[in-house]
Amino acid sequence: MGARFTEKLATFLFDVLAFTVAFITTFWLRYKSNFFPEAYDPYLEFSSYVTPMITLCGGWILLFFFTGLYRDWYKESRLDEFFVVSRTVIVGMAALFLITGAPQMTEFARTGDPRVFFTRTKFATLFTYGICMLFFATLNRFTMHTIVAWLFAKGIAMSKMLIVGANESGEKLSRQIRKYPQLGYEVVGFVDDDGRKKGSEMDGLPVFGTYSEIAHIVKREHVGGLIISHVSASANEILKIIDYSGETHVTIYMVPSLMDVISGHLKTHQIFGVPLMVLLQDHMPGWEAQIKRLLDIVVSLLVLVLGIPLWIALAVIIRVTSPGPAIYKQERIGRNGRPFTLYKYRSMYQDAETRTGPQWATEDDPRVTPVGRFIRKTRLDEFPQFINVLKGEMSLVGPRPERAYFIEQLRKEIPWYVRRIKMKPGITGWAQVKHKYDETIEDVKQKVLYDLYYFENMSLGLDMKILARTILVVLTGKGAH
Repeated sequence: MGARFTEKLATFLFDVLAFTVAFITTFWLRYKSNFFPEAYDPYLEFSSYVTPMITLCGGWILLFFFTGLYRDWYKESRLDEFFVVSRTVIVGMAALFLITGAPQMTEFARTGDPRVFFTRTKFATLFTYGICMLFFATLNRFTMHTIVAWLFAKGIAMSKMLIVGANESGEKLSRQIRKYPQLGYEVVGFVDDDGRKKGSEMDGLPVFGTYSEIAHIVKREHVGGLIISHVSASANEILKIIDYSGETHVTIYMVPSLMDVISGHLKTHQIFGVPLMVLLQDHMPGWEAQIKRLLDIVVSLLVLVLGIPLWIALAVIIRVTSPGPAIYKQERIGRNGRPFTLYKYRSMYQDAETRTGPQWATEDDPRVTPVGRFIRKTRLDEFPQFINVLKGEMSLVGPRPERAYFIEQLRKEIPWYVRRIKMKPGITGWAQVKHKYDETIEDVKQKVLYDLYYFENMSLGLDMKILARTILVVLTGKGAH
């Protein structure tokens, strides 16, 4: 985690340097070098251009951020990154051309003379700036790649990997990964379902234990990824591996079968000719994920601040109509199995589960207060969770967070339930707008299907659709009971 953060911070600082150098180079070429005699001005001071330079630098940082250029690129090819940087610079320069041309656009609309808008001086300056930006931004990224590859070759900041399968294919994969340390992977050992292999060695590396010990081994060895090495792994075996590693923050790869390659549904990484299929991969692009988080923060702040009178009134009504606190706190399981404290307006009588223990709500649940019935129907009981969203424990849209007690039951009953907790939970979600409150295990199974649909189709567009439906539920009261 620390090494990856350091890498991203270094990339950010190098980008700032590249943006600054591109601007200064453009200024020198245009106004000081005499390469452009019509623009040469020996008396022009650079100090008057400092503010535009800082403004443009901030704009480029935001654009690079939202196009995913601050995600992990150490696994990607330099050519792929070059194309993304080039596309981003072209889009940024097009936007800059339109913004700086606003006065000319107004004059062009009035006169109809294209020479007013497409002035030779402005075009030459922007073209020079665009070339400088493209050169220095890509040079910066190539330099960072070279530095990171050199660090990896020296064994610094490597991602520790655990190979699942102490067999011939596992040994072959280990040798191939260790042959190319510049990839950034370090194989620390093996696990195997055959307990008799525990304590032995494979390719000079230890066999740590069996599948049931994966979570413990991952935490002890600080492992960042698991690679299922054998193509013939059955669905049940994969489910078992995912189940044992479900609550660890680890990426799971596997060598795909021929059918996986043909279908092409899952994202793959290449290790010098060996394709690795990523299981439980986040499907939302990096730039969309950044916007999603920004939207979470902005909406949460607006709702919490602007709704203060309503939140106070609801709290008073709940306290007056039934004894107990207005805000109910409960431990829920978040992304990758991390527990957190969830906040809700209390909709049940105090200590409702003291006698019965944890259980799902029913249609005419006697534990729900009259006020609670209304706020559950209109989803007003969920509004304190905007605090969880602001803290980063939840998102506006995602699967509902569940209690550990129920998760233990559901993992046994529902295949692939573990995929649900790979996502950050949300205040609302596709399952919430498509289905009612959970009353039985069948309701939960149906909701899991909706959650998995969201997982596979996650996008800002789908989030907007879910939020629009949720607002309609709140306004009309046509929600789940």
